[in-house]
Amino acid sequence: MRNNRPLSFLLHIAARARFEVDRRRPDVPVTRRIHGVDIVMPRHHLLPYLTSGDSVYNLNLVELARGLYDLESTLTLLDVGGNVGDSALGVLSAVPAYVVCVEADPAWQKYLDMNVAGRDDVAVEPYALVPPGYRGGFEINHADVGSSNLVPAAEGSGPPSISTDELLERNPRLQQVRLIKTDTDGYDVLLVPAMAETFKASRPVIFFEFEALATSLATPELPLVSVWERLLDQGYEDAVLWDNGGRLLGPDKVANLIARSGQLSEAMSSAYFWDVAVAHKDDATGLEVLRSVACDPAGHAEVGYGGA
Repeated sequence: MRNNRPLSFLLHIAARARFEVDRRRPDVPVTRRIHGVDIVMPRHHLLPYLTSGDSVYNLNLVELARGLYDLESTLTLLDVGGNVGDSALGVLSAVPAYVVCVEADPAWQKYLDMNVAGRDDVAVEPYALVPPGYRGGFEINHADVGSSNLVPAAEGSGPPSISTDELLERNPRLQQVRLIKTDTDGYDVLLVPAMAETFKASRPVIFFEFEALATSLATPELPLVSVWERLLDQGYEDAVLWDNGGRLLGPDKVANLIARSGQLSEAMSSAYFWDVAVAHKDDATGLEVLRSVACDPAGHAEVGYGGA
């Protein structure tokens, strides 16, 4: 793991440097090609810089989707933190799928709507997703680099929210959801166990960002390790990790991540995080997909959208 950090950290810094040059220009809508897919986004969006050249950033989700589709010939994806639609469109360019995108920030919703307009294989839910019974409110802390995060606020404030159970009621096709991606800049520790419970009938593979600093700011009341403890209780025992540049770190047991996440919290800055995929112990297909992506000796450098 330590050998991967310097490379990804330097790539991150180089991308930010290129971005800062372009950031001086007006922040107007532009079309960028992300791993072979044309996506409309604001010029001040960091994604094109993180995915330039031979970067494998954002390809791990597509690899998981392709693996599930290849073994089951169908795929339903829940994309929480849909942003401008890059994850949804990346998956859909690689495999046929049905995608439900959840995005709370109106700044990204308008681009998401533009990018999926007219498609019958994508549904958009303009809400902040919360666990059942959650009573807090939010304020949106919007950054012009392509991300935003929810800040805890008084109940009833901020964007409208929807619980994981309500989301399922509104979208019956999620009864068959097989892949969940969530990237909410800190709320994933709160959401992942709730989604595992709500969608337990289909035992989805869950792919999420685990970033210690953002989590401590968004959900200070929750210990970082709580996500691993609750996943274990819900039958999720196996995981695969990637670094913040999308490079494969390898497989591990969820039980081991209790200690490892403490190390991440102590050693990593906000420029570093893990992407994590977990599969249920009774999901033979999901476990096979995790084994497949974990055995890729190149860190899936050959994987690209659109079957490349």
